[in-house]
Amino acid sequence: MRILKLALRQILYENKAFRRNPVAAFFTFAFPLLFLFIFSIVFSDREIEIDGGIVSLASVYIPMITVFAVVGSSYTGVAMQLSIARDGGVLKRIKGTPLPIISFILGKICHSTLISALLVLVVTGTGSFIFDVPMPSGNAMPAYILTLLLGAATFSCLGVAIISLIPSADAAPAIVNASILPLLFISDVFVPTDNAPMWLNMFAQCFPIRPFSLELQEAFNPFNTGITFNIINLGIISAWLIAGLLISTKFFSWEPRT
Repeated sequence: MRILKLALRQILYENKAFRRNPVAAFFTFAFPLLFLFIFSIVFSDREIEIDGGIVSLASVYIPMITVFAVVGSSYTGVAMQLSIARDGGVLKRIKGTPLPIISFILGKICHSTLISALLVLVVTGTGSFIFDVPMPSGNAMPAYILTLLLGAATFSCLGVAIISLIPSADAAPAIVNASILPLLFISDVFVPTDNAPMWLNMFAQCFPIRPFSLELQEAFNPFNTGITFNIINLGIISAWLIAGLLISTKFFSWEPRT
């Protein structure tokens, strides 16, 4: 109970720190919207065939950009924030307090998940309003919400876990981008991978981004009438969440390595 109470206080602290950095907060929301506008305007008149029928390409790119937004705000954002805080001695001072590491990590993950959820509302709401793309509804809504929350928590947790491999804040951009950008390109995020080699899709399926992307695309499929849960995809995402949490609590680095 004490751990959860301290985690809640950490969430409030993280939110206060987020609001005190308006420039970072602005670009957290503006960057995915910029990508959404670029992709949707360039391909605005094009259509694509999906399971069930033909839809506008914007209907496909909105869930893809949603994936990019969640990964950017959770995995990349958390890893960069912690790297900078560690180099500035903030994490070392936190370590000297009675705050348990699990409460600190839970607070960081939960706050990042909340920011990701708000970001998704902005991206999908903007896309639905401007490009007339139907939002997930009916039986697709439970799967959509579960996938978003599970995915955001997983990538936030992995953002904490990757800190153990980052020696300093100067090295953080290179390591974080090298670990995530290749997966974004092969995981049905920036470009559809229907025609990619089977081995490449199978390789990408082992990581959480592709299952996350596929689940969101199914939720946005207007031709789906049933429940869109895919146990295998959700299981892969959950496995990475557990792995990230275990690595975070065991190998979390409070001080930069020289």
